[in-house]
Amino acid sequence: MRGHFKLAVLTALLFASAGVFGVASSANADGVIEAPGSAGSIKQVNAGNVLKDYNEEALNTVNNSSPQGNTSKKYTKYTLDESGYNYANSYNTIDGSSQTNTFKTKWFLPDGFNVSNYQHGNFQSVSLDGNGNLYFVESNGTNTNQGAIVKFDMAKLQQLGVNDDVLAIWKAFDYFNPYTTEGTQHNQEYEDAYNQMQGSFDQIKTLTNTLNQNKSWQNNQLNYQKTAQKWYFHWKTKKANNQKTVKSNTASYVKKQNAKKVVKQATAKMARWMKSYQMHKKKVANYNTKITGIQNQINTYQSQVDAVKAQNPDMFKYVDIAQTATLSPQVDIGHGQTLSFNPQNQHLYLAKDNTLTDLASRDDNNTVLEMDPNTLKPIREYNFKMYHGDSANLQLHTLAFDKNGNAYWGRKLGKGYMFFYGRLDENGVSFQASSSMVGQRGGTTNQGVAVNPQNNRLYFISDDILTSIPTSQIQDGSFKASDIHYQAFNSGREFESLAFDQDGYGYLLALWPPELMQSTAPLN
Repeated sequence: MRGHFKLAVLTALLFASAGVFGVASSANADGVIEAPGSAGSIKQVNAGNVLKDYNEEALNTVNNSSPQGNTSKKYTKYTLDESGYNYANSYNTIDGSSQTNTFKTKWFLPDGFNVSNYQHGNFQSVSLDGNGNLYFVESNGTNTNQGAIVKFDMAKLQQLGVNDDVLAIWKAFDYFNPYTTEGTQHNQEYEDAYNQMQGSFDQIKTLTNTLNQNKSWQNNQLNYQKTAQKWYFHWKTKKANNQKTVKSNTASYVKKQNAKKVVKQATAKMARWMKSYQMHKKKVANYNTKITGIQNQINTYQSQVDAVKAQNPDMFKYVDIAQTATLSPQVDIGHGQTLSFNPQNQHLYLAKDNTLTDLASRDDNNTVLEMDPNTLKPIREYNFKMYHGDSANLQLHTLAFDKNGNAYWGRKLGKGYMFFYGRLDENGVSFQASSSMVGQRGGTTNQGVAVNPQNNRLYFISDDILTSIPTSQIQDGSFKASDIHYQAFNSGREFESLAFDQDGYGYLLALWPPELMQSTAPLN
């Protein structure tokens, strides 16, 4: 658990800069997670036109034959049964796929993370960093352009047994949902329990600081003891070697006299270092006694905490799960499907694409926010145009980065799909079109793009189909039909977003209900 259990009011914030982190809703929500503070001033990067223009007719259209995903925009929807059993889903690849693979439910996601009363489980993006942290974008819904970014530590969730219960996260946030009667009651129960534990928490915090300081001091003494031991044996070896010289029948008189001096010196040095060794050894033992006493005090106060927690173990199980999350305030997320992690600079990116079309005029900007993944606070905001032809100004609706920091996005063109690549970071912004495009895409929707770090392929996501191409062949435009891979399904679900871990396993975000699914094998 992170720090205290103390309730915090997750107040929507007004950020100092216009743009992605613009005016948030005025809704308040009580919960067990602390909200971050104000972003403050955000550095603005105004890059102008960043797109090298291209001619659609000059693009090499690859004559591929794609399996078909769901092109109907009609979806299988159902709701989770709070009182009944909810089965995990499992979707296998179908004919025409480049591999046999399966996506299985890892977790069902909640109706919201209790940041806003507009929440209804409308998740739009999933992203993973290289350290096992998982990020979601939860949208307030169509035409609001508002939502929240949520970060989970997957290792902590695993320690809490969440991987053994697909409903654990859903239950935890539903339990503390402040927009329901039961959730309000549970928050009050938690506040009452916290008030009982607050004194113990304060003592544990103070004693833990003291404990850590004493461990640090003890470690210094251990290092001094090891140093004394090292020099003791150094002089012991030197004494033994020179004693052999003193007793030698072949050594000269001068050499024996010098050896006697070294033996005398070594004897004094050994006595000095042994005294130092014993002194530091005694101090280490004293610290052991002191540390044991402090730990016993901590254990006493922890037992008081545990006694309160034992009165309502289910509630504190949900507290532990909920407090693995870090929340942003409710912010302007645009369409919400561009959240991506840049492995090169270890930052998150999110575009404010408040319309699903291109920009209305050539005076308008694409706006992309770069964020610190540790705090979910902004680092800088990029404003740029992407001129195409004499009148168009393209808008970014998808975004992904490879391990070298190259940025990619894609858009539909006729029955096919085209790609753009370039840079979007502190060193500059620039994009150009790949000289080749996919002739036939297997789905209707353009839900997002993602890079698999294990095989360096770029995947574009549509309902019930994932299509991928090597990033190097996107850049040089050399891909052929045989280079295009597909994972097609017959789930009837709405595919929203895709992310990858370092081993190439896919994490698929699907609706409705919202759930995170994991592939049973790395995607090819």
